[in-house]
Amino acid sequence: MKLSNLTNSTGVILIDGVLNAESEQLLNKSIDDAVQKGFNKVILDFRPVDHINSLGVSNLVKLTAIAKKKSIKLFAYGLSKRYRELFALTSLSDVINIMDDNEKSALLTGDEINNLKKMKVKSGKQSDAGWAPYIEKIKVTERPEGALVKNMDNRRPQGQIKGFGKMWQKTFWLMIDKPEFTPKDIIVKLMQNFVVFQIPENFFYPTSKGLTPGALVFIDSKTPGGIVSTGIYVLYVDDTSFTYITPQGHPEAGWITFSAKEEEGKIRLQIQGLVRASDPFYEIAYALAGQAFQEKIWLNVLTQMAKHLGIEDNGQMVKYKPANSCQWGKIGNIWYNAQIRTLPLNITKLVPLSRKVKEKASGGN
Repeated sequence: MKLSNLTNSTGVILIDGVLNAESEQLLNKSIDDAVQKGFNKVILDFRPVDHINSLGVSNLVKLTAIAKKKSIKLFAYGLSKRYRELFALTSLSDVINIMDDNEKSALLTGDEINNLKKMKVKSGKQSDAGWAPYIEKIKVTERPEGALVKNMDNRRPQGQIKGFGKMWQKTFWLMIDKPEFTPKDIIVKLMQNFVVFQIPENFFYPTSKGLTPGALVFIDSKTPGGIVSTGIYVLYVDDTSFTYITPQGHPEAGWITFSAKEEEGKIRLQIQGLVRASDPFYEIAYALAGQAFQEKIWLNVLTQMAKHLGIEDNGQMVKYKPANSCQWGKIGNIWYNAQIRTLPLNITKLVPLSRKVKEKASGGN
């Protein structure tokens, strides 16, 4: 991955091989170099890409936040039809100008486009392995027994770019010293126990598809602000990771990625959320109690995994804000707020669900 001059005001970053978690430093350095050279436009050339995983997409989202701060316009060139769908599904197409061989852009000069086309670039595979199908809206076709199944049908997947609040990246991890296990084994165990590792206040209801690309998982949760019925769309799955994205109305807009890799002779199980509050109501609730509640959820998952494996609970967390401002243009997201919509629609079910929460917390006694 390197930055090349296209013209005096425009640079090109060739993104080759696999775009993943390890690509972040190279991407950020390339943007810093673009600033040093005085570029105000940077074209991301995806022609040499072999594969992009979900953490690679997270890096692109964070890159757009950095570029915005540095007043750099981003463009994407050489995307296959399927990769264009992935950019639409994750909302990257809202903040990166998409172009192809035949497109002209009012933001680029003829010389810039011609010089770009003349660059000799090796073609990559642009594999979409692991990614969910592109959908405009979620369609509920299966209702797991016991789930309220509210605020999911006909909702759009909503990434961070379409959310309202400040963007947060929270990374939780557990170091596993079990030589008999591989990273793939750990992810399989997490997926198999994903429902039972949740805190007592959370009820997760997968469909018969389980945690597979394009599957839905419904969630009924007793939060500090009351009961909320929502869910998630499984965005990406491979041998050592899986990611889900939230729908409109969910407390958070964005996605959570669960991954495992070898590190210093151990296995690092990681949960990384790249999210922002969906609307102003949630942003206030997030500051008051929601943030602590969310952190409790994922630290508990790591605690339960440690117990399951019979190891010391060494779970840790670090967080920072890639974007420190609210997106006031997204204030209308409050129309879909799942918490507000759940209460009046399910008033007769609140007491039974609260009782179920208490039973789960006490082990059913």
